Order: sequence, then C-alpha cells, then structure tokens
Amino acid sequence: MYWISFKKKQEEQVTGLILPGGGARNAYQAGVLKAIADMLPEDAENPFPVICGTSSGALNAVLLASSANRFREGVDRLWGIWANFHIGKVFKTDGWTAFVSAWRWATTFLLGGLTKKQPRSVLDNSPLRELMERHIRFARIQQAIDSGALRAVSVTTSGYTSDNSVTFYQGLKELQPWKRTRRIGQPTELTLNHLMASSAIPVLFPAVKLRNEFFGDGSMRQTAPLSPALHMGANRLLIIGVRNPKQDMPPEDDRDVKYPSFGQISGYIFDSLFMDSLDADIERMRRINHTISETKDNRVEYKDTALRQIDYLVISPSTDVREIVARHVGDFPRSVRVLLKGIGALTREGRPLMSYLMFDAPFCKELMELGYKDGLAAREQILRLIGRDELIEEEAAG
Repeated sequence: MYWISFKKKQEEQVTGLILPGGGARNAYQAGVLKAIADMLPEDAENPFPVICGTSSGALNAVLLASSANRFREGVDRLWGIWANFHIGKVFKTDGWTAFVSAWRWATTFLLGGLTKKQPRSVLDNSPLRELMERHIRFARIQQAIDSGALRAVSVTTSGYTSDNSVTFYQGLKELQPWKRTRRIGQPTELTLNHLMASSAIPVLFPAVKLRNEFFGDGSMRQTAPLSPALHMGANRLLIIGVRNPKQDMPPEDDRDVKYPSFGQISGYIFDSLFMDSLDADIERMRRINHTISETKDNRVEYKDTALRQIDYLVISPSTDVREIVARHVGDFPRSVRVLLKGIGALTREGRPLMSYLMFDAPFCKELMELGYKDGLAAREQILRLIGRDELIEEEAAG
C-alpha cells in the first residue's frame, strides 16, 4: 500500500478510481470495493465520480458506473458476479471446442496460413459476452451522469491499425477529448463491444471491431494508465492493483536455474502487459509530485497543461497471488488442466499465468476476501482520500 497526501486544495475534490486489468485477479478489486462500501453509510453516494477501467478491470468499472446511483447495490452485484464465476462463464471449455481450436491452429501453421479461414483466437469468449449482457445496463450510465452521481467512466483499448491507445469515455459534455503521443481520449456512448475489445487478450481472445478499426486488450498500448482519470477531472486517485509489489530474487546457485517454460514466459508477458505500465506511471506521478512540491506555488506550467500535485492511494494484494492459485489448481476443468500442464503452467514458475486464467469461484472468493481485508486495513487512508474524514472522527469519539 502506498499513500501520498498533500494539504487540502481549495478546488472541489474529485476522486478517480483506477481499475487496471489482471484477468481473474480482478476479483481482488471487488473485495476492496466491498470493504469501502461497508465503511460508508447504507445510503452513501458514489464516492468515485470518475471511474477508469482497462481489460477485465473495465468490466468492474462499467458495472460500477451503471450502478452509480446505488453504490452499495452496485458493489454487491459485482461481488455476486465474482463469487459465482467459473471458467465456463468466460470461455468455452468443452473438449470439442478445444479440439477444433487446436486443429485449426495446427492446420494454419502446417499450411503456412494458406487456409481460407484462419483462426482468430485460441479461446472462444462468447460466454463472457453473454454474462456481461445479462448484468450491465448501459443506459443507466447516462442516467447516473445526468443525476450527478457520476462525472465520467472510461474504457481503454488498443487499436491494431492506428497503433493508438484509445480511451473511450462517457461523461459530462464539458469534458474535452485529448490527444497525446500514441494515446487519445474519445467521447462515445459505451457499449458491450467496448468492454469486449478492452478485455480481448491478444491471441487468446478475438479482437473486436469498433467503427473502422479492430481493437484488442487495452493494456497493450496503455503507457499512462492514470492519465484518463486526470483528463476527466480527477484530482485524487484510488488505484487498486492486482500484483503483490514484492519482487522475486534470482537463485543464488546457478545450478538451480532452469530454462523458462512456455507457461513461465507467458506469465511474464501477462505481468508485463497488465502491471508494468501502471507501476511506471505511479513512479512517474510520484516524481512529478516531488518536483512540484519544490516549487514556490506548488504548480508547474507545461505547454497547455498546468501540472499539479495529486493525492493518491495504491492498494495491492498483501499476499502473493501465486501462493493462492497453488491451492486451486485442481479447480481447472480437465481439458484446460491438460493444456496448462503441457506448456509448463502448473509448475511454481507458471503460476502467474494460471492466476490470470483462474476464473473459478473458490479462487475468486479467496482473492475477494484478501481484497476486503486489505481494504479494511487501509480504512483511514481511504476515508481521507474520498473526503469522509467525519467517519474517522466519529469512530475516534465513539
């Protein structure tokens, strides 16, 4: 947990919620949000006027945004979805589908791509589309904006043709689109296709066409994950990560070094895809905050932008997620378990990959419970960040 706070600003406090991607690990975010809901009164308003999601974090973000008029109810719905997850609700796991997918990919490789219809993805994630369609009411997003319960919500994707990180956002009319190097913000009315595009992990899940371009997982090109929230008016941030910050050390004895399996390499790629840009952006914000604190008026002008200090809180798993996933390997369907064993993902080194794909209730529940515990442990910092200091004072007085 990282907590940085500066003196209260004169401007209105607008808290942004950052929900990065992480596959099945995003169940942790539901646990932290449940802890926040339990800290607040039953009828508390939505404490996050700005909500930003990427990849599977976008699913959490949009579901929360569509329930912004009833924050606690939205969190309870989010908890219920993750508590009842199983892999079959994300992608098809039956033997026939696995066989057909393997056959198509093998044929494509053997024939050098000469087949008429080349496969678009390894897995069929149509069950996830059906699940989101049942649980998210997109019309309620605009209702929440019109009522003042929500300022904006965004979903970030990666364009395969333009090579841009595109943040599609729905919010107040006064919000202006933005354009930076390889990243743009584009106003739109969010739909299910935006969610599916943002969570379309390359190769594993099919890309999604939005207007005149195909889009994939938003984590691929997202070099500045915190930026959309700031563009949409947030001046303080709650960031819920899904990776324990403790780093592994290389073995002391070079005889213990084994060549990395495909599963280990894939987990490494997933970690880089989902987490590294977030960590780098937080570090960059920390440096900017420090630089601004050294100026006379705590303000720096840069081109057409006034840089300012940002209060932020980072909450991430206090326990290594790999240790949790090790207890649930047997929950994978047999067809998936055989595939993972074949690529070395069932070893300790391959656990990061498993943790991203373990969409199963027992694993998700344990992650949610961890998130809930970590959220409660940061109670005072969270309440200060969202401007509910009076709840801390009431507890101290009572």
